[in-house]
Amino acid sequence: MSGRAGDRWVRFSLLAFIAVLVAPGALAAQNAREPLEFGGLLRTGLRIEPDETGRVDGFEIFDARAKASGQVGLVFDYLIQVEFDTGDETFRLLDAAATIPILPEFELSLGLFRPAFGLEAGLDSDRGDLTFLEPAQATAGIAPGRQVGLGIDGSTFDGRLTYGAGVFNGNGSTVSNDGGFMVSGRAEYNSIGTIAFYEDFVIQVGGSLAYSKDTAAPLGDGVVAPDPLPIEDAPLFSGERFLLGADVQATYREWSLTGEYYGADYTPDPADPLPDDASSHGGYVEAGFRAYGAVELVTRYDAFKPAVGEDRRFLLFGFNVYPGTYAKFGLQYAVGLDDALPTATVAGNQFIFYAQVDF
Repeated sequence: MSGRAGDRWVRFSLLAFIAVLVAPGALAAQNAREPLEFGGLLRTGLRIEPDETGRVDGFEIFDARAKASGQVGLVFDYLIQVEFDTGDETFRLLDAAATIPILPEFELSLGLFRPAFGLEAGLDSDRGDLTFLEPAQATAGIAPGRQVGLGIDGSTFDGRLTYGAGVFNGNGSTVSNDGGFMVSGRAEYNSIGTIAFYEDFVIQVGGSLAYSKDTAAPLGDGVVAPDPLPIEDAPLFSGERFLLGADVQATYREWSLTGEYYGADYTPDPADPLPDDASSHGGYVEAGFRAYGAVELVTRYDAFKPAVGEDRRFLLFGFNVYPGTYAKFGLQYAVGLDDALPTATVAGNQFIFYAQVDF
């Protein structure tokens, strides 16, 4: 084949590939969205800390986010979300993703977003859906945060089985790759499917796996820092990571019970400060009662063993009020078990009150 004919073949192949991606989405798009929609999340309130944290009591802005989303023709959905960091008073890009709806039950996403991994980690994409102010220790410490890459999501069996997988740079929100890649995947089965009725007993089980080869990747909160050190101040990891997660959730009318486990094995490079064959693991068990969709009582047992440091276990008690579709008031109190060291987000005898607007 001549060089000119070869170039034509490459161009034809690329056009055919684009057509395969675009045409089904144009045919299958049924619920057209607006070309531009705005939303946001604001959570603000009062935090009272025990003396051992070294943090000052006071009023805080916990989250201040703005997002724009929409649909461009019948081909692309998009999401851009930014957060105002009150610490250094700058804006930080959280999500920047374009999604191609190839079929009604299958879509492809490109850009910066959360990989398909974990139950609570998925909720953390929109923190307004979290039961407590912050995710559990193991969720924050082990589940991979937002990554730059490509992901697929789909569902089958009338929405009962959902799945997702992706390939990412593996080093967080940093656009450039560090020399390796992260692959992740998750599958979830729900006994009801996409339409869940409050009168039904619903059980959902899920599993997640991820592997990453890193040269300069941020690990999650508390993995290498027994003291309450923010994740942005933790050292970068160089080596290999293998992550897993398993979760189960049961709901019946006003009652819910959720359990989730995360584990991580680290094989650090010789120059990395982590010890050889380091690992971390943990999880939570959470029980809740929500009356009339407006008042919620919830308690959580939260345990985590970091790669460096001692086990940390807490009991959290929460009382949430939902006065409207977009509003929430939350009260929570944490009890440290066995003299648990404080973390960047939770400590024994910590009290938090917050008001939330999520739209």
